[in-house]
Amino acid sequence: MDSSGSDPYRSHLAGDGEKDTVWRHGAPPTYDAVNALFEAERTQAVNPQLLDLVGTAQEWPAGSLEEVVQNAVKTWEMELSHKARLSDFKSVSPGRFTLSVNGGRARGGEETLAVGSYNALLAGSPLLAAAAAYDAAAETFASSHDLFRAAFPRGSAWEVLRVYSGPPVIAFKFRHWGHMEGPYKGRAATGEKVEFHGVAVLKVDEQLRAEDVEVYYDPGELLGGLLKGPKVESSEEDRGEVALAERLGEAAAVSASGADPPPRACPFLSSGKPELSLNQDGCPGD
Repeated sequence: MDSSGSDPYRSHLAGDGEKDTVWRHGAPPTYDAVNALFEAERTQAVNPQLLDLVGTAQEWPAGSLEEVVQNAVKTWEMELSHKARLSDFKSVSPGRFTLSVNGGRARGGEETLAVGSYNALLAGSPLLAAAAAYDAAAETFASSHDLFRAAFPRGSAWEVLRVYSGPPVIAFKFRHWGHMEGPYKGRAATGEKVEFHGVAVLKVDEQLRAEDVEVYYDPGELLGGLLKGPKVESSEEDRGEVALAERLGEAAAVSASGADPPPRACPFLSSGKPELSLNQDGCPGD
């Protein structure tokens, strides 16, 4: 990729339209490493049903709805991560953009820009904070990006797997992945691929600019993988966090399979405690 900011998958990085853009880090970003990861490991083929027969990943046809949606989302993510002012965004409808995750509260454009994409996508789950997996309330835009950039030095790639409906309301399935080649919250790198899948509903205007974005996914798929690495010093508290991280990963696998979760012994009960009425998770309850 040249220094002009040209990119095969993202628009609005360079040119006259960006001459007054305020970039967070002083200049447009480059995506050489993550583009190489995307091109090497994308899973979609021209006909997804033939992927097993083809055996190699292929690009979506030029101009196809799948390619348009994929590149539009990559552009939006670039702007959200690297442009400092919402007025410089070209991928969203001015004054109308909202983002909601897993049915939660919709955030407007300015709020989403202030907290950052990671905090917007990972907020609202006490379980994540309890597992020391992620606490959006304790992270800033900058700290959240530093955290994940350290864990994924080559970046995290993103692709469209299926598009179910066309504009103005676009529903699609996606995959997001990277390799944990750096530390995460004091845990060592594992070198393993960490990925998650989800679906999104994107409402666009006549210029294909985003107005409303709804994202649905299981954060346990992502964070369970990041907590597998050991800490240098292992304590009872650390082992409890690892166990909870394993449960996050197991829950994500069960969610993906559609099967009912198996009963588990409550981690808060031990021998010598009085017998209590247990709920379906094996914990005290009504």
